[in-house]
Amino acid sequence: VSHYCRSQLLRVIPHTDWDKMKVIHCGLDADYFTDQPLPLLESPRFLCVGRLSPEKGHLLLIDAFARVHAAHPEARLTLAGDGANMRPAIEARIAELGIGDAVEITGWVDANRVKAELARCTALVQPSLIEGLPVVIMEAMARKRPVVSTYIAGIPELVQPGKTGWLIPAGNVEALAKTLNEVISTDIETLSKMGETGQARARARHLVDTEAEKLARLFFGDAT
Repeated sequence: VSHYCRSQLLRVIPHTDWDKMKVIHCGLDADYFTDQPLPLLESPRFLCVGRLSPEKGHLLLIDAFARVHAAHPEARLTLAGDGANMRPAIEARIAELGIGDAVEITGWVDANRVKAELARCTALVQPSLIEGLPVVIMEAMARKRPVVSTYIAGIPELVQPGKTGWLIPAGNVEALAKTLNEVISTDIETLSKMGETGQARARARHLVDTEAEKLARLFFGDAT
């Protein structure tokens, strides 16, 4: 699903078979690419979507957000997802930092709720420590939302710093807090331009019909 994932497979197969390894991106339906202008909110709202597990970096995000909230008490963070192994630790850290009024954990959400949360956020934040290429980043870009994520795996193949969002070193709380503050200080016109650029990039790389055609050609060649 990404050149990074392909590269990991190249490590374990004979080099004579490398040309058989192709990249077909995950795809989104055409109706996912809709015009959703950024909400003009008094409170900047960050959204993180994913199961509450260690590799998603939620505890790092909580620590970074606490620093941001100290400077911007109006800022809000939504964690959309659930997971028994990490939720108690995340809730305890939120309480320890005294930011319970500014952080919401939704629990498990369906696809429609993800769309609704994207509609009301300023930016998607995915501070992952390990990934392939998160589908929710494609979804956020399709919905014209800037993305903050990490320089790992296939993410830099999609998110372009300064054009569609921000990328930071994984595990770096200071860099994440600094970047979230930068999002807050960025004017709505620039954020909207990032969203538009991101949607165009996601459409070019992750439209399901286009990717399905590529897959069909690999299976059937000219017969399609």
